[in-house]
Amino acid sequence: MATAPQATQSSPAASQPQGVTRHVTDEGMEKALGIGQGGKRLNTHAHDLQERIDDARDDFLEVRTFYVGGRDRHDFLKNGLLGEIVSRTPILVYDLPELKAFCNTAFVDRSGKMYIADTFCRRLLSEHDAGLDSLNYVFRHEADHLRRLHLARMLDYPHSVANAATDTRINIDIVKGEAAERAEAEKGSSLNDNEVREAIKKYLAEHAQSSISVFYGMTLEEHVKYDGMSEEAIAALMMKDWKEPPPLPNREVSFEHIMEGAAQEADNVKGMLLAGKPLAPTAPPYVMTPNELSGLAQDLRTIGKAKANPSKVSDQDLQSAYDRLAKLREHQGLIELDNQHIRAAMGLLGKGASHSSGKTGDAYLDMLKPSERVEMAMKILEKILQPQKSNGMPQQPQNGGLTIKDLERAMGRGGAPNPGNGNSQSGGQPGDQAGAQDGSGTEDMVPAPTVTHGQDHVMSTEDLAQALHDAGVSSDTMAKLGFDDLKKIPEEVKHAKDGVVSAINKASEDQMKVGSRYPGGHLLHYAKAQMLDFFKPVLTWEMAHKKLLEACGKGSRYDPTEPWTLYHVDAADMGFKHQRDVPFMGSRMPGKEQKPLMFDIIDTSGSVDDAMLKRFVSEALNQARRVSRGVAPDVLISWADTICRGVPEFISEKNYKQFLTKGINYGGRGGTNFQAAIENVLEMVKPGSKSGYAKRNIDAICYMTDSGDSVPDPARLLRKAQECGLKKLPPILFLVPKSCYDERFAKEASKWATVVYFHAGPGAKHTQKVDINAAAREQDQKNRNLKAPRP
Repeated sequence: MATAPQATQSSPAASQPQGVTRHVTDEGMEKALGIGQGGKRLNTHAHDLQERIDDARDDFLEVRTFYVGGRDRHDFLKNGLLGEIVSRTPILVYDLPELKAFCNTAFVDRSGKMYIADTFCRRLLSEHDAGLDSLNYVFRHEADHLRRLHLARMLDYPHSVANAATDTRINIDIVKGEAAERAEAEKGSSLNDNEVREAIKKYLAEHAQSSISVFYGMTLEEHVKYDGMSEEAIAALMMKDWKEPPPLPNREVSFEHIMEGAAQEADNVKGMLLAGKPLAPTAPPYVMTPNELSGLAQDLRTIGKAKANPSKVSDQDLQSAYDRLAKLREHQGLIELDNQHIRAAMGLLGKGASHSSGKTGDAYLDMLKPSERVEMAMKILEKILQPQKSNGMPQQPQNGGLTIKDLERAMGRGGAPNPGNGNSQSGGQPGDQAGAQDGSGTEDMVPAPTVTHGQDHVMSTEDLAQALHDAGVSSDTMAKLGFDDLKKIPEEVKHAKDGVVSAINKASEDQMKVGSRYPGGHLLHYAKAQMLDFFKPVLTWEMAHKKLLEACGKGSRYDPTEPWTLYHVDAADMGFKHQRDVPFMGSRMPGKEQKPLMFDIIDTSGSVDDAMLKRFVSEALNQARRVSRGVAPDVLISWADTICRGVPEFISEKNYKQFLTKGINYGGRGGTNFQAAIENVLEMVKPGSKSGYAKRNIDAICYMTDSGDSVPDPARLLRKAQECGLKKLPPILFLVPKSCYDERFAKEASKWATVVYFHAGPGAKHTQKVDINAAAREQDQKNRNLKAPRP
């Protein structure tokens, strides 16, 4: 009995530059790409691509020079922040079939490595040589996934929706930034809004037929609809009106139709070659002539009509067809057909319809991507040749009994039946019905296949390591990638996150020195997002609010019932030993209410992920709500990384619900500087300030942060407070998620301010009170000997 072909050994690949990660050095990269013993390799036949990718990466990391003040030289990367991330990210080309089954384009894992499939890589390099931005775009896209740490968030949405939303947000940001910078370079000055829109239209048009055109967010319609929204907001909007295509009856699919589907793709590729359609170069092992393609199509139809009957077709015939289908699967012509299918299908995504690119006469087969029709035929031939092999296909598939559910499972999309509304024919949230999102269905209905499969560009390191292990990748390769010990993976992930934070801080430093000349500055300074949903608050402030009110009025009135009344007579003068022994008596209280004024500084530096940021905003908005036995304060939210960014948001009891409904904008994503941010807030109450808060008393400054900076100097802050007309330092509270506990920061900051650690995760339910009045008393006690330094 003939067997399916096995991969052969090959020569070592070119090495990656040194200093990328702890594991992937020059020698380690070579071993990861081909020298490992006793197992498969990531890259068997595409070593030439690794060398070309290394060269392209070097070009992407080109250094520019700027002279500060005309004298001091400062070097920075031409691709800005994302360039800094790429410089810390190893890029691996792979042709391992098991990995290409997960993603046949490009992806990153949380340990900070980027992976590009060989066939996709060839097309990117071809477009790069033609002057398109596709390859650099992929570098930016995957680096931005690392910047945003997407696998740590969006847990409240179906995975496919979260993936679509994150990709859409990333691609809109990249297109907008790159298009605007190109247009500004041509114009020689900054652009207005209309010019930015025209630049985006031009960029999208230039890449409308490129390999990146099949990504989410690559149409003008999507830019108009989603620009300025956070991933969460995009996901919520997608789910609001999302309609899945109608599920299909779980019927049999004939063996002949499956062979016909693959035969048609051979004919289609032959037609492209004869028409001279420009294609990226196909790797030498997979090159096919029009005559070979024609012969393959004819043989597949013969096999289909004969139902693989041994009296009419031999095992050798089946093996020959399988081998040629394996070549066709890697041919750039088939990849182009896939792209055409995906572009059309993406236009129908979420609209309740499916795109059909096949003409087999079977509706299900026609909905598949061209490469899936080829892959399906290969799996069936493989099962006939190797009945003992488990590839998802039932025994003797040529004899009938192949159902759509069988085929979907064999293609890796099968699952347990979904107890949801599997028979729904109309709208609903993606992933809710017998959805094409997860491959589940009912016994009678099966989800229609969609292009969301294979569009995932982020993989957990644990899943990747397990997939490589299950595929039989050599232990030497696993060790060099840092995947040999699953217990060490959290350390790898932390190392990658530290690298991203380092890149953000370096980019922030560059931008401060270079200013508007810094490329990609929108990612650091101008980036805005709209949050349309918030966490349930876990902090309560009512005790603090009540106690603060007593000192916030103009005029006075007598209140004989107020239990928090201030006493003006000492207990000893009245003949009592303790103040608590004095009988209750009324007192003068503020007659005209002036609400407490609280400043919330929210850390938007690069080390704060979006889930943490959403928690901070949720708590700040909650401060402005009316609470029992008290009056809600006025809250001013200021965004800060190295300085305070943009215009602060005024939140009050009257308008906080509007922000819960319409969302809130933020700026930042640079480094962190607590000192500068607090001093910026103090400046807002300085006499003569145009902020609208001149001469107001600050009742509290709450700094919500991950504590990723050195502790501010309280003496300098006191001097700034006095310069701004305040007699003493306002109560300052650092509110930090418990997951970010830092002993050094807690110890130093608690010497003069208040540090509150709280549960901040999406599912946090534990509530705790923050008594600002008590914090103010404690701070005054701590700082009784504090003196401001001389100017």
